Amino acid sequence: MRNAFTRAARLTAAAVMATTVALTVAVGPAQADLWQHTDGFESSPATVWEFHRAGAGSGAFELGAGKARSGANNAILTTSAGGWSGVGKLLTVRPRTAGHNTTCGGGFFVQAVSGPAVLNVEVIDPATWNYLALRTVRVTDTVWRRHDVASYANGPSQVFVRVSLLGGSGPVRVDDMAFQCTFFSN
Repeated sequence: MRNAFTRAARLTAAAVMATTVALTVAVGPAQADLWQHTDGFESSPATVWEFHRAGAGSGAFELGAGKARSGANNAILTTSAGGWSGVGKLLTVRPRTAGHNTTCGGGFFVQAVSGPAVLNVEVIDPATWNYLALRTVRVTDTVWRRHDVASYANGPSQVFVRVSLLGGSGPVRVDDMAFQCTFFSN
């Protein structure tokens, strides 16, 4: 009885091992690569960042004002009821190779200056101006906090990343954007 059980266990183990080897050879290991872009408004921000607004919204850079989360510079957005303002920049995501899937996402650090604020963290396809990712956030304190969008898959090679302050909100400071994409090959 014991020999029959031992033989059955060996045969089962051999079958599991053969299946594992066959799957490993047939599928092969997936590989991933990471691309990341960061910007803290430190290097000539007016040459790469754009302000957008509607109604009574406005934006400006605070250069060397001692208000930044890190470094010396940040952006500040203001608005009133019925308007909005935003700061964003165009990014060229490292090109994908055929057969690679991409997952991208990112965000900004934001600080409310004097009270509650509602903002959007946005990733936009600049060819169509449609959102690839969007997250609306309510900021209720004056602490620097990072706010990210949900990740999206297989987007275009150029994206516009932006923080928009929605009407009726108190002013906010924006700093330290980080955006990254992971490329997977099968």
